[in-house]
Amino acid sequence: MSKKRVLIKISGELFKSDQAALDLAKANEIAVQIKKIYNDYNLGIVFGGGNIFRGRNVENIKVNMATAHMIGTVSSLPNGIALKSILDAIEIPSRIISAFSAPDVVGVPNKFDVDKYFNLNEVLIFVGGTGLPFFTHDTAAVVRALEIRAEFLLKATNVKGIYDSDPKINPGANKFDQISYNDFLSLKGASILDRSAVVLAEENKLPIYVFKWQTGCLRKAVKLKAGGTLIQ
Repeated sequence: MSKKRVLIKISGELFKSDQAALDLAKANEIAVQIKKIYNDYNLGIVFGGGNIFRGRNVENIKVNMATAHMIGTVSSLPNGIALKSILDAIEIPSRIISAFSAPDVVGVPNKFDVDKYFNLNEVLIFVGGTGLPFFTHDTAAVVRALEIRAEFLLKATNVKGIYDSDPKINPGANKFDQISYNDFLSLKGASILDRSAVVLAEENKLPIYVFKWQTGCLRKAVKLKAGGTLIQ
């Protein structure tokens, strides 16, 4: 029986600790959660490089913003290498697919050979975003989810889901268990998920489940039972 295909978007911040911008102990925590669901799902992983560099944080410095965005995009590659190294150590086969050319580091995989890679039971680690500036890793996650024909996209965050206002500012904010694409796009100040990504997901009827990353969350999230919010 074929496995369900799932794309998981993970923040680059999850690779960061007080000791290092890229902490292998943090990568190990991610890998352990992946291992718990590996046998039951075909998995694609997308994450940003925000633990190393965020292009949008240099807006007050006179630098070409396209270049700044590309630095952030390239920063996801070390995260990918770190995660793959841990997955190798715990005997979970994986493959890095980069949006930019890096043959000496990741070889020359073909992103259109996903059926072959999944038949080899490999976890697909997508790095480099879309390969273009001005597109977030949220948008990249939707693109990769569509490419692997995922049934849904999981987005791990540092809050429990989507609220009608910022729960960090408003303790009385109400969380949605489910929300339509249009209703999400109409929320003022909703920054938990890139709007362009949601528009693309809506056009292709891709459900997105937003949930809080914590110990044991991934096994619940793939069943849409992690106390998050489903956009569909």
